[in-house]
Amino acid sequence: MSVRVSPKWLALAAVLASAGPAGASFITPPPQGTGVELLARGRGAQSASVRADDRAQEQLLARGRGAQAAQTPAPRDTLRLPLDEAVRLALQQGEEMRGAHAFVRQTEGRVLQELSRALPHVSGTITYDRKLSSIFQDAVQDTSSEEAKILSAIFQNSSFAAKNTWSADLTAEQLLWSGGKVGAALRTARAANRSARASENEAASDLTYQVKQAYYDAAYAERLVGIAERGLEQARRHLQQVQSGQREGSKSEYDLLRAEVDAANQEPAVVAAERGHEIALLALKRFVNVPLDQPLVLATPLAFEDDLVPVVTERSPSLAERPALAAADYEVEARRQVVRVYRGQYWPDLTISSTVSHQAFPSGDFPTRGQFRRNWDAYLKLQVPIFSGLHVEGQVSQARGDYEKARADRDPLRELVAIEAAQARADLDHSLSTLVARRETVRQARRAWELAGVRYTNGMSTQIEVSDARLQLQTAEVNEVQATRDYLVALARLEQAVGHQVPVVRKTLDEATQSLNLEGTH
Repeated sequence: MSVRVSPKWLALAAVLASAGPAGASFITPPPQGTGVELLARGRGAQSASVRADDRAQEQLLARGRGAQAAQTPAPRDTLRLPLDEAVRLALQQGEEMRGAHAFVRQTEGRVLQELSRALPHVSGTITYDRKLSSIFQDAVQDTSSEEAKILSAIFQNSSFAAKNTWSADLTAEQLLWSGGKVGAALRTARAANRSARASENEAASDLTYQVKQAYYDAAYAERLVGIAERGLEQARRHLQQVQSGQREGSKSEYDLLRAEVDAANQEPAVVAAERGHEIALLALKRFVNVPLDQPLVLATPLAFEDDLVPVVTERSPSLAERPALAAADYEVEARRQVVRVYRGQYWPDLTISSTVSHQAFPSGDFPTRGQFRRNWDAYLKLQVPIFSGLHVEGQVSQARGDYEKARADRDPLRELVAIEAAQARADLDHSLSTLVARRETVRQARRAWELAGVRYTNGMSTQIEVSDARLQLQTAEVNEVQATRDYLVALARLEQAVGHQVPVVRKTLDEATQSLNLEGTH
């Protein structure tokens, strides 16, 4: 028989043994009694010791779990994200806008650079010259005559032979005329900056459409999860009815097997819908720069407010506000001004400048204020290009080619934008017609499923008819949600194609159908 001895008692015995005879008084005398009683007492003490050790181990495990829980990071709070907030976060924090912002800053710097050529340039210079050796050193040291002394003093107080020379210069320069080069370059930079800003707006419009599409996709996937779960619940309720009927003897084993298989086949659809919802949320999180492990709840449902559909009032919205067209126009203007910049190189540049210089020649290392002498000069410079080896001619020819290419790229873009807008409007009308039809189909499929259940309860139909009616209802609901998503995405696509929000009026589906029939698009 093996006896379990607690480490706690072993440590106590070691302490008592190390205490020697003095520790013997702490030991209880051997108990009196029979062998059976002693054995029972030993077993009881042993079991009590085991229980105490188990309680100690449980306490240690509990403390370890508590420490581990304290070290585990707290879960993130659930983020409720409306559609407008998702668009704002994407435009503010999205990586897609960083390149457009950087390009705008580059063009702003180019404007400042070209503007600086038309402004005066002022610079200051302080120079210290230590003369280590000079060709006029002999003349400085020659004091043999009065003339030599005078000449030596002159050299010592000039930059020719002064040992220490301090010079402070202030220079100002202003371009008076450049043949139009500076003005054309400034207009080029400003046109490029406007083109960059228009391109930034175009990128923001594209990103807004992509975020809305991703948001509607996630909301659509969420609705699919609800439809699949309702289908599973309906299948399980029907299974319970069949099981009850089978116990009563009104349903056969075949009906029970069909109901069980039907309910089991619905479970993978729920799993697939949940998986699709997770993937759609990940795509949305990427646009709004939300951590992938951040719990996210969509606050804007995939539905129409008060069941009123937003219908576009304008048949052909204006394309004048499309940022892509504005960017192309500014690009053409910038290329036209570049031609003027290069043609201006045939003309001379007229520049005026002035320099104020203060010089001191101290005998020591540092001068005093009174030792400085002022010198002030003014210059007028005319620089005339005579022959540049046909370099300017080549630049002008290249600039004209770039200008013609920019015009050639702009004209097809206008046609493409018009086609995109027309196609977006046609898709919007088609999706509205589909939405009206799908809404009516759902109503009919729900009624058919209810009648199939009643017929099956009264023994007038089979399990196959009930299952088929339920699948048709589920398919109709999915098609209705798909039509709602397609209509909202088509509306966002139309706004992106025309470059601005389109005016809408909210109508019921019947009123929307009448408007489609009046326009001849149904």
